[in-house]
Amino acid sequence: MIKSAIQFRPNTADNLIYSPILLRLSKLSDKEAFNSLITNGNISFIHDEIYGQLQELIKGWNPSIRIKIHEYEDLIADYLDGQDIDEYGVWAYYPWSRRLVHLLDEEEFVEVRTNRNQYKITKSERDKLSTKRIGIIGLSVGQSIALTLSMERGFGELRLADFDVLELSNLNRIRTGLHNMGVPKVVIAAREIAEIDPYLKVTCFFEGLVESTIDDFFLKNGKLDILVDECDGLDIKILSRYKARELKIPVIMDTSDRGMLDVERFDLEPERPILHGTVENINPQNIKELTNEEKIPVILQMLGIENVSLRAKASMVEVEQTINTWPQLASSVALGGAVGADVCRRILLGQYHESGRYYIDIEELVADKKHPGSQVPIVRSNPFLPLSVNEMKSLAKRVKQKNRLHTIIPDNDTIQNLVKAACAAPSTGNDQPWKWLFSEGSLYLYHDEHRSFSFGDFQKIASFISLGAAYENLNIHALSLGIEPYFEFFPGGSDERLAAVINFTLVSDKPELKLLKPLDRGILKRHTNRNLSPKSTLDHETLDHLSELAQSIPGAKLKWFTDEDTLRSLAEIIGACDRIRLLNKEGHYDFVHHEMRWTSEDAEKTKDGIDIKTLGLSNSQLAALGVIKDENVVRTINELEGGKALDMLAKRTVSAASALCLITLPKYDLENFFEGGRAMERFWLAATNLNIAVHPVISPLYIFPRIVHGNGEGLTEQNIDELKGLREKFISITGVNDDLAEVFLAKVAIADEPLLKSFRLPLEKTLIIE
Repeated sequence: MIKSAIQFRPNTADNLIYSPILLRLSKLSDKEAFNSLITNGNISFIHDEIYGQLQELIKGWNPSIRIKIHEYEDLIADYLDGQDIDEYGVWAYYPWSRRLVHLLDEEEFVEVRTNRNQYKITKSERDKLSTKRIGIIGLSVGQSIALTLSMERGFGELRLADFDVLELSNLNRIRTGLHNMGVPKVVIAAREIAEIDPYLKVTCFFEGLVESTIDDFFLKNGKLDILVDECDGLDIKILSRYKARELKIPVIMDTSDRGMLDVERFDLEPERPILHGTVENINPQNIKELTNEEKIPVILQMLGIENVSLRAKASMVEVEQTINTWPQLASSVALGGAVGADVCRRILLGQYHESGRYYIDIEELVADKKHPGSQVPIVRSNPFLPLSVNEMKSLAKRVKQKNRLHTIIPDNDTIQNLVKAACAAPSTGNDQPWKWLFSEGSLYLYHDEHRSFSFGDFQKIASFISLGAAYENLNIHALSLGIEPYFEFFPGGSDERLAAVINFTLVSDKPELKLLKPLDRGILKRHTNRNLSPKSTLDHETLDHLSELAQSIPGAKLKWFTDEDTLRSLAEIIGACDRIRLLNKEGHYDFVHHEMRWTSEDAEKTKDGIDIKTLGLSNSQLAALGVIKDENVVRTINELEGGKALDMLAKRTVSAASALCLITLPKYDLENFFEGGRAMERFWLAATNLNIAVHPVISPLYIFPRIVHGNGEGLTEQNIDELKGLREKFISITGVNDDLAEVFLAKVAIADEPLLKSFRLPLEKTLIIE
């Protein structure tokens, strides 16, 4: 018994049936068909409530009279006037369920079924609606709108277009039963409408809206009066609107997010821009093949990122990472059905004439006022004031220099050229944490903590790597000019704002000179290259040359990683650290307000930070960044324990790498990080001269010290637990130990040179010459 039941499945043809068979037993052919259904065992259930329907009919004719229950028998007998009640009206046979239902015939059925619409919908309005044609594309919210319209009897013909069949995951929002899995969505909707009202006309387009059927959908047997767009296909959204505008048909769309309803009255405004002008420059053919993830920026452009709910924004970051597509809830879909049907009715009855976007945001209207969802934005104050000229001079005067033998004093023009070269060095977030004072023949290098203060600069690691790189640029350029700098580290003792004092002598004949002088031509050319390109292999000779330059700084070690499994493992670690940093309150604030320049105008104005256009991101990645700018979205992602999609950028970056490299120095202290910055810059300049792209992927080196040397400072317990596991994995791959200065982790590859590069502060803002 169980086995045979499991084996039973309706065939494909059965799945396409959606129209009931109406039998009037007063007709001989219909009576024969009725009897055949009975005798052949095609009926699973007979439902005959015709007596109750006749009661309602008579009651509706006499609303002011209280008819007693025993009086109905005579009233119904008089009305039938001798006709057999079993043959009165219509028998509706539903092939998909093998049910036979006895009903009033159409005119009486409509009279009784719409009785309780009066007078919200008058009889004349009902009759007018019965002449109208509505087309619905997409049967999630579309199904809800279709069923609501059917219950109100708000149309004469309904055209349904959807190519998809019902899947289990659709049942979170589509009202139907499990037995309908595998059945086309249009059929499911049409069947339910027929079971509500078998006299309503429904036409199904099983392929959805496609080029071969678009004219039939809009025009066959009469032009549509309204188009309801609830489809996922962005190309169809746009194409259908062009067609609707051409034919002067109004369009409505519900997004099932924040109760947003979109209305475009092309019937009244035939020149109206498509989707209110948000997609006028988008070619539908170009977006046809996009993945769900790639559709996100177009959707955000279409809806307006500021209008999307927090949960929807948070979910968009997860699309095709931890979820397949953007979510919809039954409650939102039900609301959309109500609002969509209401607006359709009022448009068709001439009671509403506007275009626009409207929000019925339940969470806003019925808000939790004691515990509001969005909170006051945090403001991360900088505890450091900008380093002043007087402070710089005061620190310089305290220095008692050692070993100023054979010193030469460069002229001011030379100092300016040297500092210009130094300031071309890389810095975390392009914060440029240096300031310079040239006084009494010595050049002083300062750490301006006001500029570098950020979540990423834990224990000043990032700053001193940058300061070391800046010094190395100065060193290399000086050597090319025939002078040799030498420096004293922390000449001011305990005050770490004064990083070094630099003096100059004539170039000595030393072995590394030949190695370093060619690097000078790369100083102003060097840049971060985030462009993705097909993966290529770098030969051992090239890798050895880059290693030689990095390791020419005493104690520096460079390690290469080229094995695919190792690269994937490192990418997972880097991506996780990127995510932890970005979802951290302070890390997110610094990323949004301190590091990124969200427009090119801002980047050009400030001359620091990272212009978003230099990131080399796809439109979907840029859209994701735009979404997570909102700290409420990040808070929501944290509450949902999401954000795994934020790991993906590192994975994509590393997937195109020829290799990853790691530079370390022997001891975890600022002097070693400074020297590490010098090693990093030698490596990077050498790579620049070889046209090799370098892209730092350094978040692990800046966040691991928080658990290794900072007792988890600034991190949640969840962060700490995850980072401990990542740290163990990192150690097993790289062979590092906690005592080392881990300076530089970067991707190297062959890639096209980026068109945009980061700005640098004007020299007058960084150099003071006494």
